[in-house]
Amino acid sequence: MSNELNQLAKKFHAYLRKEYSDIKTILKYRTQFQLLVSIVLSAQTTDENVNKATKGLFKEYPNAKSLASAKLKSIEKLVFSTGFYKVKSKNIHALSKILVNEHNSRIPKTIEELVKLPGVGRKTASVFLAETFDQPTIAVDTHVLRVSHRLGLSTKRHDPIQTEKELKLLFPKDFWRYLSMSFVQFGRDICDAKKPLCEVCDFNNSCKYYLSLNT
Repeated sequence: MSNELNQLAKKFHAYLRKEYSDIKTILKYRTQFQLLVSIVLSAQTTDENVNKATKGLFKEYPNAKSLASAKLKSIEKLVFSTGFYKVKSKNIHALSKILVNEHNSRIPKTIEELVKLPGVGRKTASVFLAETFDQPTIAVDTHVLRVSHRLGLSTKRHDPIQTEKELKLLFPKDFWRYLSMSFVQFGRDICDAKKPLCEVCDFNNSCKYYLSLNT
């Protein structure tokens, strides 16, 4: 790992700490179960949309036991606005049943156990563990993949696991749980997928993506 890369990571880390010091999830939940369901529903939609859906969902089915006993059609109506509602409904319904029948309604505390639940991938598990148990995990989504690869902080554009490993080598452990949300916000503010604001980015002089556009 080059000294130049380490310096870039150090500079970017300082920038993110300063710009997004108060960043936190806007998902609304009261229990660990509700958070997990909210994260599952957040795929391919906004957190605002999730909050609108879960307001009614959690009023009707506030815990794993009640959601496990719910009719699938009822769940579908309540989460329709989040998109892909049929798949998401099946996942949170099945997830609830497994938690009730196999875990006494308790949420597992490891990535290995969480990813066995329907609708829970490594990213969802990482977000949940970081938010609930302050575990030092990095949730790699499309924003993290895009930003890290454009800056040259990762080598594999479409490999979440490899990207996670590389970012863990570059950033301090106490920042891991905040890294994903910071990268996501930076991606929305500056490093947009289609129209990145490269000209005003503080890192354009060392960004692989920007430099490639000007060669």
